[in-house]
This record gives sequence, C-alpha cells and structure tokens, in this order.
Amino acid sequence: MFKQLLSFCAVAALVAVQPALADTLVLDTGTPSGSGFPMTLDGSDFVAAKFHLDADKTITGVQAYLNAGLDSSGATFTFALYSNDTVGGLFDRFGGSVYSAQGTYSADGWTGLTDLNWSGLGAGDYWLALEVGATDSASGLSLPSPASGGTAAALAYAFNAGSGYQTSGAQSFGAQVSTVPVPGAVWLLGSGLAGLAGLRRKRALTAV
Repeated sequence: MFKQLLSFCAVAALVAVQPALADTLVLDTGTPSGSGFPMTLDGSDFVAAKFHLDADKTITGVQAYLNAGLDSSGATFTFALYSNDTVGGLFDRFGGSVYSAQGTYSADGWTGLTDLNWSGLGAGDYWLALEVGATDSASGLSLPSPASGGTAAALAYAFNAGSGYQTSGAQSFGAQVSTVPVPGAVWLLGSGLAGLAGLRRKRALTAV
C-alpha cells in the first residue's frame, strides 16, 4: 500500500511541475509591420533589445525577425547576451557578452536558435543583441520596423553604428527570448520522496 501511495505522489508531483517547466517568453516584441524604415545588420550596424530576467531562469531560445536585404539564405550573424551593468555590460566598450551563439538566416521571418542552455544568470535586466562578428558572413540583413503587439515588450532598444551602443534614436525590431525555470521543484520532489522512503525504512526497523 505504501509503495502505491509513493508512486501516486511522485506521478502527481511531476504532472504538477511540467507546466512550470514549459518555455516562457520573457521578451516578445511582436512581428514587425514593416511600415517603418528598415534597419541593417552588417559588420558595423548592430541592434539590441532590453528585457528583464527573474532569478533561477535558463534561456533556451532566441529569435529575430529578419529579411534578406542584401544577403541570401545561409548568411550568418551572432546572437549576443549582454548584462545591463555599467562595467562590462552592453554600454561598456571594453566589456563582453555573457553568452553568444551564431545564427543563420534561411528565409524572411523569424530566425533563431533553440535548445540553448544559457544558465547561471542572476535576476536583472539584460540585452539581446544582433551583431555581425569576424566569423559571420552577413553583409546587409534587413530588420523590418516597427515591432508591436508582442506578449512581452522590450524595456528599451539600442543600436551601434560603429561607435558603441546608444538608445537615443533606436528603433524597435522583432526579437524573442524564451526561458525555463531552474527545476528546483524537481529537487524538492526528490527530497520529499527520499524522506518518505527513509521514514518507512525507519518504521520497519523499529518494528523488528
């Protein structure tokens, strides 16, 4: 009887935890209408969108809404994650990204990466930047603007035209960041089940 109860509790707890572990968009600016002047993503023109991240979250996916512009399918660029810190953050010219990964443009629309494991991030504000580095091939991808109607609007936008990032005059663009919580609930579940098992063993030994 005890084993059946233990199994039932385990299944029930795991079912309850599953929705909490689903991907959640912490940045979703919406699909750009294209009615504004498009921005260019190349070796000297970068863009970034600011968002807030709660504690114990892992970034699992990043997306950007891109058009071919001067490029074609296969053009590569970089998704970079920056902190909002004064030193070492997006606006520190001597700082660096917290994480980065190469993306590949394939067709007009949402382009990005999934199955990321950008973890160990503290609670605070971050920037998702789109850049073209030395190992990238993009020479003129297009970012339609403005973006609106998303489920998690950007806190701010920034651009870098070769002299460092700035927010003044920055335009909105399509960007998304997906996260999952660090599964602390699973750890608690395991601890609880281990405690129940230990209690049962103790009672069995006492009975002997």
